[in-house]
Amino acid sequence: MEYSPLHYIFELAIAGMKDGAVSHTYRPAVGRLHILATYRNSWPSLVWGHEHKMLISPQTRSGISAGFLHQIRVHAGQYSLDLAELPSCRTSHSPALTRHLKFRAPEIENVALDRSQSLIVSSHVLSLQNGIGVVLYFRDLWTFEKHPKAHGSTYDFNVGPVPISSISMVIAGHKMSISFEFAGGKIMHLVLNWRTFQAGWLEDNDIQFITENRLLVVRRSRGIPYLSLYNIEDIGAVVIERDYELPEAWARSIIGFSPNTSPLLDQPSQSEAMFYPDPSKRIVVVVVKTPAPNGGPSARNWLIVNESFFRPTSRKDRLRVSWHEWSQACLVRDAYSGIRGPYVNGSRIVFAENAPRSASRAPVASRLNVIDFAPFPDSSCTQTRAWSMIGPRCVLVPNETSRDVPPKTVDGRQIEDIRLTEDNVVLFLDNHDDSKPVNILTFGVPPSSARAHPHHDGRMRQ
Repeated sequence: MEYSPLHYIFELAIAGMKDGAVSHTYRPAVGRLHILATYRNSWPSLVWGHEHKMLISPQTRSGISAGFLHQIRVHAGQYSLDLAELPSCRTSHSPALTRHLKFRAPEIENVALDRSQSLIVSSHVLSLQNGIGVVLYFRDLWTFEKHPKAHGSTYDFNVGPVPISSISMVIAGHKMSISFEFAGGKIMHLVLNWRTFQAGWLEDNDIQFITENRLLVVRRSRGIPYLSLYNIEDIGAVVIERDYELPEAWARSIIGFSPNTSPLLDQPSQSEAMFYPDPSKRIVVVVVKTPAPNGGPSARNWLIVNESFFRPTSRKDRLRVSWHEWSQACLVRDAYSGIRGPYVNGSRIVFAENAPRSASRAPVASRLNVIDFAPFPDSSCTQTRAWSMIGPRCVLVPNETSRDVPPKTVDGRQIEDIRLTEDNVVLFLDNHDDSKPVNILTFGVPPSSARAHPHHDGRMRQ
């Protein structure tokens, strides 16, 4: 087929991608187009080109952040942090060329990374005489020395006397959030500028960055649930710029965000990728769990809308937007309690369904599902009947695919958790004796690379 540079530009737009900063001399557009075509075809059809299986200890704290699988290990009282880069053919890090880092670390329990800023933030909880304390460490991703642009190497603060049940951290440019759930269910969020150490607390139900200086927040006022747009440019003087009413039927519901793990900021100069998802195409997914009046299973809904829909206004009569009005730009999908997910990256949602366990030793069937929201959908898009609302002004068109996971991919085990990146679906499976199986499924692998690096079925103990 005759190649034109305009063809590559056209395909980027169709896929909701932007051209990366990698030199076209090093990676010509014709090669990029080949990788892009594979990437575009593999995700909607749920056809991954490579698997990598590994075993981790159930006692090891692990997770996925900025394209790395991290493990916090403790041996003889000494902490270490292992970082295993996930494969990505977009960045020329094929399965055989991924990087592995290992650092000695202070006592830590949680980690967040930002590859574009070479930043790694870790946290440790400690007991103090006057309550529970938290210390944050700001390190360079590649050297593990103090990050040169951080205001200091550590930041410590007190969270009060109530024990912490869980901590999660998100980095967005110069800002970051540290969210706490305390024993008893109370939730609080510390918003911090890690370059200046200006900080402030929020007591809302859930928060999500939509830009470096704006948060989307789940909050309630007089019993009515809202999504509110917060301006946090000055953390010491947070401004509520706009309120979006949610249905009154959700007044008693548990409402929160499913985090979108794709890069929030458009920083092509820092990118190693030939192409990357356009941040302006990101979606917001709100998960709603409504208790059943008879004590049965909760009703579950996913509210989906373009992230770019939420923006400030200068008109005072437009500061509060009714649900009747803005629901016209939304989608609502019904779900059920057996679903693992949703997991969100860019404009893509992945979730899993496990078959009920049986008394026999027969392999457990799992099903993987993807919902793609391409910016320019074609007539081949398919949808299930699970959509209870499609707003007449909604620009998102869902394209749904599901696939039974091959038994050898999950070794007959149920999927316990999933993490999603631009290039990978990472399956965390039920514990296997004294270890937890993990399988990394990589998408966008050209056939030549898939043949050169066949699936790893052997166990690699990490």
